[in-house]
Amino acid sequence: MPSATYRPQLARLVKRAPDGDDWLHEVKFDGYRIGCVVRDRRVTLISRNGKDWTEVFPEIAREVLALGIRDAVLDGEIAVLLPDGRTSFQALQNISTPASRRALAYFVFDITRLAGENLERRPLEERKAALARLLGRPGAAARVRYSEHVVGRGAAMFEEACRLGLEGIISKRRDAPYTAGRGDTWVKTKCAQRQEFVIGGFTDPEGSRQGLGALLVGHYDADGSLVFAGKVGTGFTTSGAQELRAELNALEAANCPFTPRPAGALGKRAHWVRPSFVAEVTFTEWTGDGKVRHPSFQGLRRDKDPRRVIRDEAGETPASSDPAHRRAELRPRSRRSPAVEVAGVSVSHPDRVVYPALGLTKLQVAQFYERLGRWILPHLADRPLTLVRCPSGLDGGCFYMKHAKVAVPPGTRRVSIQEKTKVGEYLIVDTVPGLVALAQMGILEIHTWNSRADNLEHPDRIVLDLDPGSQVGWPAVVEAGRFARRILDRAGLASFPKTTGGRGLHVVVPLQPAADWEVCLAFARMVAVEMERARPDRYTTKFRKAGREHKILVDYLRNNRTNTSIAAYSTRARPGATVSVPLRWRDVQPTLDPASFTIPAVDARMARLRSDPWADYWRTRQRMPSRA
Repeated sequence: MPSATYRPQLARLVKRAPDGDDWLHEVKFDGYRIGCVVRDRRVTLISRNGKDWTEVFPEIAREVLALGIRDAVLDGEIAVLLPDGRTSFQALQNISTPASRRALAYFVFDITRLAGENLERRPLEERKAALARLLGRPGAAARVRYSEHVVGRGAAMFEEACRLGLEGIISKRRDAPYTAGRGDTWVKTKCAQRQEFVIGGFTDPEGSRQGLGALLVGHYDADGSLVFAGKVGTGFTTSGAQELRAELNALEAANCPFTPRPAGALGKRAHWVRPSFVAEVTFTEWTGDGKVRHPSFQGLRRDKDPRRVIRDEAGETPASSDPAHRRAELRPRSRRSPAVEVAGVSVSHPDRVVYPALGLTKLQVAQFYERLGRWILPHLADRPLTLVRCPSGLDGGCFYMKHAKVAVPPGTRRVSIQEKTKVGEYLIVDTVPGLVALAQMGILEIHTWNSRADNLEHPDRIVLDLDPGSQVGWPAVVEAGRFARRILDRAGLASFPKTTGGRGLHVVVPLQPAADWEVCLAFARMVAVEMERARPDRYTTKFRKAGREHKILVDYLRNNRTNTSIAAYSTRARPGATVSVPLRWRDVQPTLDPASFTIPAVDARMARLRSDPWADYWRTRQRMPSRA
């Protein structure tokens, strides 16, 4: 049996990466652990639980064969390689087309047999040197890749991995042999809490949800009992939830697999299933009673044996034998403000001033989003995001972050989207902890798509961005908003205004998601052109700033696929700490000052507001006019 030749060495979770020079460090890939056995030019791919996966990844097997290897056992990880160099487990769940499978890669980090010789007892560095010689230098399009490493400086390596949005790092003793199972010579450090759980049941969906309400998950204890660890109700697309429900229906069982049974109504109403599936879950922390806080579903782990799923708790870092490392431990640490927890998320550097003009701190921004969660989340739910990140505040510089290049923070998830020439990964925020996690990352602007991830190609709104030139005052913007509204009214479409957090106004048209991007863009352009033709002295559709100082740009390109607009209630990365605020049309008056909607002012406004200014927005059911 081929699996007898592949018994993987596993890494133990630790609290911090070892720093001594007797350790080397590799990127922790986000995919499937796979052994590759080559015998007489026959390639077999084996999962970590001993299953033959050659037919699952035939393109990897073919490329290994093309290397001309006759006899070897390789160890590595098969993952989807994103354009920015990261790997994505969620993207690995969606490799259903030839185009998506082109991103598959096999990252090889060890070799235990070569040309008839068992290499397991050799030091790791010798094994990796032999592996590097075997694989050579791969081309840019190669699927089989040597896993590079760095020696020493584990803490710095871990910090950089998290900054780049990686899952974490694996640290290995340079002089250690290869030993099957889990020991102290391989350890892992994760940028976020994440582990596998066994699915033991599920609940029915409520409201507009489809497929599933939540998964009931657990892990095995030392006595072999499946211990309930909580509900996982986020991280699913509509189609994904429906597909998973169909698979779980086939596993339904009469008896609860958890010991003890979940208490209360949950234990009485849940659907129980045979514990055959393993789910990958991210979460913020373990609660005192052994449940996961703010969990989010990442995908199924079909390569994991459910019976081997235990609670993965971080242990102490193995001692280093490097004297320099021990001396470093004795050096005094620099003093910094202790982290503060907001909505279950640890906010570091809480006293960092991010808006110098108002003296607003990172903690105050995080608390603002916590308090406004119920108002902003409906505008974000299931929408891909583009973000503006200012890690050190406004004075430290800001940059746009279109793709999710950071570690997925608590309460958020990623979605893979096919773009013109590549697959991009975008962040989605559905929870208050997710909002606070954005503030923790230094995000000062949240921009959203016009469609949701579960129906990506059919926008559920149109946004007209009225952008005034430098010499245009707010009263003229109000007049432009009213003009746009009249045009939309004639087309039978209700519209809703909001400030942009700048000097402009957004006119937003909610839609039933039926028309595609091309139709929506054409309609928005038609409205913009009508405004321009009616008053060419006031309105323009030309985007060059030169020459339009006295005009208002009617920006219809907010409705192009992948383009975004500032989210309702999002802060802006501007000195005044302004916020984009939804309004009622009767509130859009020439006397209104959009610059008055600052973080403190909006915080106070929403605290005393009794009804949603856009209550009718959520009740509006309208489609694109047939003539559009």
